[in-house]
Amino acid sequence: MTKLNLKFRDYIYLAIILFFAGCMQEPKSDNAIISEALPIEEKDPGIVYAIDTSYSLITWVGTKPTGRHNGLIKIKSGSITVIEEDTKRLIKTFNISNARILIDMESVKVLDLMDNPLQLEKLENHLRSEDFFDTKTFAEAEFELISFEPIEKDTVVRENNKYTIIDPTHTMSGNLTIKGKTLNVRFPVKADYRNLKLEVSAKFNLDRTEWDITYKDENDPVARATDGFIHNIVNIGFDIIARPETSTE
Repeated sequence: MTKLNLKFRDYIYLAIILFFAGCMQEPKSDNAIISEALPIEEKDPGIVYAIDTSYSLITWVGTKPTGRHNGLIKIKSGSITVIEEDTKRLIKTFNISNARILIDMESVKVLDLMDNPLQLEKLENHLRSEDFFDTKTFAEAEFELISFEPIEKDTVVRENNKYTIIDPTHTMSGNLTIKGKTLNVRFPVKADYRNLKLEVSAKFNLDRTEWDITYKDENDPVARATDGFIHNIVNIGFDIIARPETSTE
């Protein structure tokens, strides 16, 4: 085999590798369990903590065959009720009995196009349109807690990447309302409570079509035939910091 043929073969291999590398897949993460909305029950009173919206945020990652976009959504307001179960230790045992979070859908922001203002504005406006969140009609989304349960022994093998919480401490269930549709979602979280501060973080995958966000649905045969589809799975993350409502910190 000549050197020319070897080089040609190498180019073919390189082209194949680049092709498959460009075919983006949705991030590897825990899949939220989605079901019908559950009734909100009265629970034991505790200490009401207000979410610090200056330091709390929601992240998102969406993918398609040719790339991905990522961004932020602001938390508008929210409160979490904490029940202290052991106050003798620095790291206290605790439970969460209630939580309600309002999400400002009009604040949706794209981070990966900051160097391209025209494309940035175009995509952000598209995300606010009826194709996606329809923020003129549904300016807010809402999450209401159903349950917060400690994970006794986590046996799930997770891929160590930026889209996954590797060492979750609890499983959280709540009713999530987007575009006026309410469904229950269940996913792992990592929670820490000390020095009058509650921190809760999560990263999980969510199927956008469950809330009727079906623009370029990956199951649409027309979009599929042209690789013009968007993956239905979106990676959602949040980092929440909450302090007692009377706290001035």
